[in-house]
Amino acid sequence: MATTSMWKVEKRLDQVIKYTTDKDKTNKENYDDNTIYKSLHNVIEYAKSNFKTEQQLYVTGVNCSEENAFKEMILTKKYFGKEKGILGFHGFQSFVKGEVTPEQAHEIGVKLAQELWGERYEVIVSTHLNTNHLHNHFVVNSVSFVDGIKYRNTVENYALMRKTSDDLCREYGLSVLDEKPCGKIDYTKYYNSYIQKTTYYTIVKDDVDFAIKQAKSYKDFESILERMEYKITIRANKLSLCKPPYKRNIRIERSFGEEYTIKNIKERIENSDMNKIPFPEAYSKFKKYRYKGRNKKIIRKDRGSFYRLYLYYCYLLKVFPNTPKRVVLSDSMKQEVKKMERMSDEIKFLVRNNIKTSEELFLYKKNLTDELNLLLKNRTSLRNKKQRLKAPEEKQKITNEILVLSDKINYLKREVEFCESVKERSQKIKSNIKEIKQKEQELNNEKRKERSKNEYSR
Repeated sequence: MATTSMWKVEKRLDQVIKYTTDKDKTNKENYDDNTIYKSLHNVIEYAKSNFKTEQQLYVTGVNCSEENAFKEMILTKKYFGKEKGILGFHGFQSFVKGEVTPEQAHEIGVKLAQELWGERYEVIVSTHLNTNHLHNHFVVNSVSFVDGIKYRNTVENYALMRKTSDDLCREYGLSVLDEKPCGKIDYTKYYNSYIQKTTYYTIVKDDVDFAIKQAKSYKDFESILERMEYKITIRANKLSLCKPPYKRNIRIERSFGEEYTIKNIKERIENSDMNKIPFPEAYSKFKKYRYKGRNKKIIRKDRGSFYRLYLYYCYLLKVFPNTPKRVVLSDSMKQEVKKMERMSDEIKFLVRNNIKTSEELFLYKKNLTDELNLLLKNRTSLRNKKQRLKAPEEKQKITNEILVLSDKINYLKREVEFCESVKERSQKIKSNIKEIKQKEQELNNEKRKERSKNEYSR
């Protein structure tokens, strides 16, 4: 992992800032010794120092501007009347030699600052390149711009910093090293204590557990959370949640344990024996009205043969019952629910692209395939070009272009997959419908024979 540390700034806040932002190495003689905030100023200037970043600044302000960070922090203190005591905190995050680029190191630092302090505090984040180990500096205002409450650098908060830093490193594929133990402090214990005492975390955990119990699939689990006003973010196959009015994203696997990985959530949903209602949206009962107007001609929009085929199949499967029934979902029923959700996605796909016939489906797939092959060719060309480049700036530019192309390629692949799935399923549905009709015909014939037999016996 990236090693981390945090210490307080009690004097000369301006010196702390300026020492890290000057284009030249900071000269302490240039500052007025009578200025109470000088050390904080020098810490901020040090964090932003152009000398340290080898003529390329990696400086970002969180809730403040890079140029006026010190002034904005002091204005916050004066506004809440908290100009004495601890003025700020100076944090540190160092990476293994040669394992991370300056861009990646700075991006990780900014994400760490946003997650730890982004809701309430002004922070300056800078990445220094002057040593063999790239490292980030954080200068955090001690007073919250939200309510004036001072930040407390407790063991629990530092444990949260360590854990968050480790998880970000894992997301970027970096190694997670063991820090030297600080005495007999068990940071895991303090991290768990922080989670348990925070109301926001408690609310999120309860809501996630509720959604797992009520959901019939993982997709339904996400839908339930969205109806509870959660913003869902998935990064590196990790699930993060944020619920207004809070701004912090909570990585639920990190905060609540291995039971809350996406894989384990899916297993918990599948293994749940709770009473759940399949197809809940189909159970809304509406009052019926008889139309008494003159024009009784009903205009129905033609949605094409695929749409009618799916609706008819749903009717045969009795997806739309007259009255809701609470049932326990068996394993086989859960599998059928997944199939119906897939069918629902396919219907949306057909409607979204206005596909009504198999000919239109074939043409749409052909156009997608042609475009997909062209994008794949362009991405390969960019990757080859990136390998020949040496300048980090040019490499980063090509990387961004590759990421944009990859998003388009993934979308087109999903669309092509839908085309193939719809074609295969429509053929299977037609076969099933034919079989159902044959069985109905056989049953009707048997009933007629039985009636004829009874009449003859009379």
